[in-house]
Amino acid sequence: NAFAYSVAATTAGELCAGGLGYALELVKKAKSAVTYDYLLSVADLMVLRGRPLFTLSRAYIVSDVSHTGFKSVDFGWGEAVYGGPAKGGEGLIPAVTNYFSRSKNGKGEEGTVVPISLPKDAMDKFQLEVEGLTAEI
Repeated sequence: NAFAYSVAATTAGELCAGGLGYALELVKKAKSAVTYDYLLSVADLMVLRGRPLFTLSRAYIVSDVSHTGFKSVDFGWGEAVYGGPAKGGEGLIPAVTNYFSRSKNGKGEEGTVVPISLPKDAMDKFQLEVEGLTAEI
């Protein structure tokens, strides 16, 4: 198994001016750029130049594991309640790795879980923003 990163880059000004739709479009374009040929190219480059290091400064890493089928694995313990990574931001990439996965709510409705893992100072600011956006809902 292996993985390769795709990047969506923008300025803070463009991100603020463009809104959520702009941000989502950046992510969709970055995801669609990861093709089989892209992965082969990354593997070839790693053979030629060695395994690259990447910066974590101001990084926010998202991985969509919602279609991996974790919940369909049968260990004989009954129906899976959740299938996916136990935590985000583990190991060498603290507090910037986030995994989208599938889950059911108390009513049995299935949906995508979008946990947010950020450094504490950024999480405090993010929480204030979300509270401000959802206060009217």
